[in-house]
Order: sequence, then C-alpha cells, then structure tokens
Amino acid sequence: MLTCWGRGQRLLPAALLRFTAEHPGVEQTVLENEPEDSLPLVREGAADLALAYHFDGPPPVRPGDRSGLTWTVLLDDPMWIVLPAAHPLAGRESVALADLAAERWVHGCLSIVELLDHYSAMAGFEIRTACRGTDYVFAQSLVRAGVGISMIPQVALTADLGGLATVPLRPPCPSRFIGIVTATRRSRPLATALMTALQETVAGLPVLAR
Repeated sequence: MLTCWGRGQRLLPAALLRFTAEHPGVEQTVLENEPEDSLPLVREGAADLALAYHFDGPPPVRPGDRSGLTWTVLLDDPMWIVLPAAHPLAGRESVALADLAAERWVHGCLSIVELLDHYSAMAGFEIRTACRGTDYVFAQSLVRAGVGISMIPQVALTADLGGLATVPLRPPCPSRFIGIVTATRRSRPLATALMTALQETVAGLPVLAR
C-alpha cells in the first residue's frame, strides 16, 4: 500500500494517473490534512510522503535539521486575485492590495487569513470578510455569484473561468510554495516513483502570464 497526503486538485490526480499507469497493482490511500498534521505521519512511517505547502518564510523542513524529513521543492505557486468578470479591475495587468481596500473578501483557506491581514495592514486597510471557508473552488464559485473577491494560489485556480477574471497580485503580497516531504533515512521506491510523477505533472502545467 502506498499512502500519501495530498493537496492540489490540479496536481495529485494527474500525478496518480501517471503513477497508476506504471504501477497498476499498487493500492493507494490519500489522506487530506494540514501540513502541521501531515508531516508527523511521514516521520512516523504512517505515510510515504506528503504533498505540502508553506507561505512566506522558510519551508517546514530545513536542510540539515533533526526532523528526520527532507523537503523537495516542487513549484512556486503565486497568488492571483479572482474577481467577477464585470468588476472594474478585471482588465488590469496586475493589481496591488491597496487597490482592493474597498472590497469584501472570500477566503478559501483558513491558513491565509492571518497572512492577508498582515499584508493589508501594510497597505493601510483592514480586510472585510464575506466568507471564511476551506475550499478554493467553493470560494471561486462565491466570487462568481458576486459575494466578494478572493486571493487564490495559481495551482488552485478553477478550470472553469466563466464569469470570473483572474489578475496577478503585485508585491508586496503573500507567496505560496509547494514541496514534497519524505523521510530522510527511509528509502521507498514507490514513494520515489510518485515523486517523479508529481514532478512530471508540474512540468506539464500551463504557464499563466503574470
């Protein structure tokens, strides 16, 4: 059995298709947790790897630390602003957080709320929250319905952009980074094969202009 923790609707399913094509007899189990809960599973041997993320600052696993884990960089995942298609800022090449001071926000991830509060304070305004959720796809559906705007990592942008506009967010702004966590002293060929499938999936992602 290959057990992994997964996040990213555009990453993990495609990678698992690649993996299954090469290893059809392997039974897979996917557990969804926040990074702080998933890394101990890898350390304890309850999961073979974790597909994890972190925002600004160093990764949750640093080279040479004593965690017993290794962080392999997968991709940088920049933040985009998602707006209703008819929004006055929808045609901009990019926006700054200060341009959005009057907006109401739909959050698709609880982890980013405090980070966004920090950056909005730097820009001189306070976030007005319309919805505090845990699903980026649901958040974008609420934006489409006119509930507010949202800040979404690039890899989590919905495939159906009907009724929506996506605009790059200019620095200073939060950033997200995705990586793979494995046990440093435990070699598992199937975990390595899944890592390769994830890397190949990332290499095939379309590049969005910023």
